[in-house]
Amino acid sequence: MHITELETPAVVVDLDALNSNLTRLASYANQHGLKLRPHTKTHKIPVIARMQIESGCHGITVAKSGEAAVMAAGGLDDILVAYPVFGREKLGRLAVLALDKKLTMAVDSAVTARAISEAAHKAGSTIHLLVELDVGMRRCGVSSPEQAAALAAEIETLPNIRFAGITFYPGHIWQQPEDQSAALDALGQRVGAVLDRLSSMGLSSETISGGSTPTAYQSHLVPHINEIRPGTYVFNDRNTFGVGACELADCALRVVVTVVSTAVPGRAIIDGGSKTFASDRFISGDGKGFGYIVEDASTLFESMSEEHGHLDISNAGRSYKIGDKLTVIPNHVCACVNMHDRIWYHRKGIVEGSWQVEGRGKIV
Repeated sequence: MHITELETPAVVVDLDALNSNLTRLASYANQHGLKLRPHTKTHKIPVIARMQIESGCHGITVAKSGEAAVMAAGGLDDILVAYPVFGREKLGRLAVLALDKKLTMAVDSAVTARAISEAAHKAGSTIHLLVELDVGMRRCGVSSPEQAAALAAEIETLPNIRFAGITFYPGHIWQQPEDQSAALDALGQRVGAVLDRLSSMGLSSETISGGSTPTAYQSHLVPHINEIRPGTYVFNDRNTFGVGACELADCALRVVVTVVSTAVPGRAIIDGGSKTFASDRFISGDGKGFGYIVEDASTLFESMSEEHGHLDISNAGRSYKIGDKLTVIPNHVCACVNMHDRIWYHRKGIVEGSWQVEGRGKIV
């Protein structure tokens, strides 16, 4: 069966492009002596996480305790929870998981560190902690070397947890890769100041973890970093392409849709809207639209309602009729994947099977 024969909207992944993405970044990381710990929030599928490990990654990253449980059940055994987690039930589940898995968590508060210690002590497990730094996102993380060192020192005094290093997310860096050097140099200076402060207190950081997909292939420009955590690279998306971090052919995931109406002049309506693509903006390139129409770049995916996408075809390079099949590269692939129960995979358009998105909806 060809992907255009699937009932639409259908999310499809080109296996050749996927494998190329995995191999290319693993080769880069190996060349520069970097460990690769991809963020599985992009795909939420244990089978793909295992493919990443087989390609050369040494562990994985998740966002939530529910995702950690899904990945652990799927055979992954070295897991970093990179977002703050707090709550007795969540921490209790993670502490039990840490009995037979290597579990690392990011923290930016002594309150959270104490709660993790209590949960791990009760379960009889050990959890590794990374102190999170705010390096520009202003979302999570301590803001000074002194705060980082104080938190690391307190972690060292608590039972059943250990200070393993530092982590940061340079998600504010959205320049074209060739224009990132100044921002990455500033990032390296901030990280270096924290490491110097830790060293002055006799604290060593075995793990210095950071990175993102837009900065992935420039990671060697950041002094000290020894682990990177890109997520989107596995599939890539319109934002990744728009910022120049991948080629169009590297966008392995696309959404097949059907034109269902052309009644309004200058408009074509497709059967996928915000419940198919999510509503994330195009934050790179010209900032316009909600996806890239592969068959005609001059068509603008102008807006969405819940079930339908609205295409502006007034400047289209082709005609549109009801029943036409189109493929769309979403703006933000992570949010798009989380809208779907199943993803189809293919080679050269021929469907070979499907994956269940097992981590979908794991919001706790």
